[in-house]
Amino acid sequence: MKNNKYKILVLSDLKEKSIQALSYAAKLSNEIDANVEFFYVKPLTEVAQTENPLSAIQIIRQVCNQTDKKIKDLVTPISKENDIKIKTNFAYGNVKNEIQNRINTSQPDIIILGERKQKRFKFLGDNITGLVHNNYNGVVFVATDKNVIDSRGKVSLDNLGLKNSI
Repeated sequence: MKNNKYKILVLSDLKEKSIQALSYAAKLSNEIDANVEFFYVKPLTEVAQTENPLSAIQIIRQVCNQTDKKIKDLVTPISKENDIKIKTNFAYGNVKNEIQNRINTSQPDIIILGERKQKRFKFLGDNITGLVHNNYNGVVFVATDKNVIDSRGKVSLDNLGLKNSI
């Protein structure tokens, strides 16, 4: 495997746009010779809601195994289709803190997010895209339904607006 120069970090919520964001990252990786890392954070409050420490540990293990399987089921077909290795990571805890820690640890050149549906009511502090834009100085790409792939099925850097950034 080649020694890649660029790093792409895909931040995901494992919902409908995750496949699209990961596909863009894989295709872009082939175009610019980059490593791809997939990262997911699950709020700890959604994992263990029991007062018994032993059953909490068992629940955390089960959720960890389920999450790992779900991520592998999402990543493996895209990895094989694009013939690239995609590193996967996930964490439990405060979503914003974990994302900030991953960005600081990974130091990516590009971050790709999936487009989220607008919520009817916006809650204060419920904006991951804003967090990334405010705390990261690199290229941030939000995967949308717009076509950024050229006629050969490759990511068009012109369509992404990244031609001069990379």
